[in-house]
Amino acid sequence: MASTDNNWQNPVLANMPGNWIVQRVAETGSTNTDLYGDAQRDAQHHTALMADNQTAGRGRLDRTWEAQSGANLLVSLLFRKSHSDISWCQRIVAVSAVRACQKFLAESVANTESIKLKWPNDLLLNEKKFGGMLSVSDAGQTFIVVGIGINIAWAPDYAAKLKDLTVSEPLEPVGLLRELLEQINIVEKFAAQQLHAEYVASLSTLNKVVRVELTNGQIVTGRAVALDSAGRLVLEQGVEKLLIDTGDVVHLRDANHE
Repeated sequence: MASTDNNWQNPVLANMPGNWIVQRVAETGSTNTDLYGDAQRDAQHHTALMADNQTAGRGRLDRTWEAQSGANLLVSLLFRKSHSDISWCQRIVAVSAVRACQKFLAESVANTESIKLKWPNDLLLNEKKFGGMLSVSDAGQTFIVVGIGINIAWAPDYAAKLKDLTVSEPLEPVGLLRELLEQINIVEKFAAQQLHAEYVASLSTLNKVVRVELTNGQIVTGRAVALDSAGRLVLEQGVEKLLIDTGDVVHLRDANHE
């Protein structure tokens, strides 16, 4: 593992769900790269690798993921066993992340409704991005690594952070990780229909006019009207409907404000 230090020594850090193997490093290039390598060397299902700082963190479309050291949650999660589909794992982590973040917010409708998802894998706080995911797998999808970054105490000017809202208790990366893993344990047990319903209920993307940059560079625009059972976005263009497997989405406006 390309890390400068394994500093998982503080007793307060050890209180993680017992079915997770959790490592924490002070600094590394990329937790996804490290955990992918560990997975190739037979690291176990439910291994998590957290870093206080990443020097080569990447987001979708190879964008740089910025963070001040120790301010935010930067973690990668390894799934094996029956979790052999990237989109399924991403939805599990996305729904769990929304639930985990809401646990720390002061109990008010304004706060709890502020956290939403932008399809396929961004976390929004009042429509500004404060978290994202990037997933990788081996060729046969025998394992999947889901990397997630969540802004807690620091964000660049164009983004948001959880501490922009009133939190109900002290919020630190380790505490958010603990809650995230606990929520994953719950959400993994959902039937497919229940997971799909909660994911859709958390989406801010539906009923908006959006622009989508596809993986081949093509850009399409339309109204996001639904999400199918496979997690694909249904985009309406006049009388035609497109199914989008993956892409980078920009929310343009609410559909009823055209």
